[in-house]
Amino acid sequence: MSESNETPCPQPGQFGWLELLSRDTAASASFYGHLFGWEAEPYSPQGRASDAPPYTIFKLGGNKIAGMVKPSVDSPTQWVPYVVVEDVEVSLARAVDLKAAVILPVMDIGEVGRIAVVQDPQGAILGFHEFPKPK
Repeated sequence: MSESNETPCPQPGQFGWLELLSRDTAASASFYGHLFGWEAEPYSPQGRASDAPPYTIFKLGGNKIAGMVKPSVDSPTQWVPYVVVEDVEVSLARAVDLKAAVILPVMDIGEVGRIAVVQDPQGAILGFHEFPKPK
């Protein structure tokens, strides 16, 4: 049995990322830094739109553990979990058919893939993340 420091890639249907939507990213970075020792650093994936809001990666022990962004829509500060999906557009359409409200339509985020965010019929927020397709 060999040991590996690599985290297995989440599969469709599994949670794959956490993102903090924060109205005050500096205060949030300070809070989580003091609370858990998280390091916050700017992140701009290749292919991300130039007008996209600044993005921050939280790291612990050099490993990426979560992200943070100032919301572009009127949203409270909150954590958003992302579930990995094979096709973000299909998942978004399925969620809408099941009476979810679209919070963020499908958005391309370059080398990271594509995302969308919905609010389920009970009010919970959930993101979808489609990894880039191999070329």
